[in-house]
Amino acid sequence: MKEITSIENQKFKEWAKLKQKKFVDKTNKVILEGVRLIDEAEKRKIKFDAVCTTFVTDEKFDCPVYKLSKEAFKMLSSTETPQGIVAIANFEKNAFHMPTNKFLVLDGISDPGNLGTIIRTAVACGFNEIYTLNSVDCRNSKVLRSTMGTIFDADVMQINFKEFEKLASLPMFCADMEGENVFELKKPQSIFGLVMGSEAHGIQDEIVNLCSNKISLPMENKVESLNVAVACGILMYLLR
Repeated sequence: MKEITSIENQKFKEWAKLKQKKFVDKTNKVILEGVRLIDEAEKRKIKFDAVCTTFVTDEKFDCPVYKLSKEAFKMLSSTETPQGIVAIANFEKNAFHMPTNKFLVLDGISDPGNLGTIIRTAVACGFNEIYTLNSVDCRNSKVLRSTMGTIFDADVMQINFKEFEKLASLPMFCADMEGENVFELKKPQSIFGLVMGSEAHGIQDEIVNLCSNKISLPMENKVESLNVAVACGILMYLLR
């Protein structure tokens, strides 16, 4: 186990830059924080460049392990109550391809906690192919933590509108307050997609116009909308 005592250490300075999206995009490396997330990444053979801790560990990693001061560790951590361990991991973006099974399209999901929760639920429902437009980066640190490791089982692709148009050749169900009651919907039998938008702005009109069906969740007691992650979870389970 090696030790880094100065925040001026060149390796450490490169790792600290990964808290910025532009350096994640440039290097295709991310900071994975917490025992659970690192353990799940290891199980899925994600390659680590390094593991950094604030404590001495006997656990074996297939990469160098560094002990950091608490001051230095705070510069890598993104949590209020850190567990004292992070990994520098390789995590490249997935290239666009057409879906092979039921899939999810997310338009304008800006909250990383919501995106992480949606990805976790999508994997549980078998919607492993997930397309995002104008949404927070799936490699955002809070997104990664919120997925609880399921991000490594998902095929998340950041796409543009032209790529969405290709998806529109398949049946797609667009979540819309004016849509058909999902409980009365005839369940799809082929490959299909579910399209969800942000709570603040909904789904772009250009996307809605390309969807074959609009669906909605009936609500009582004058409730107008649900959190997007909650609504998405309910709809995926009903459609699967």
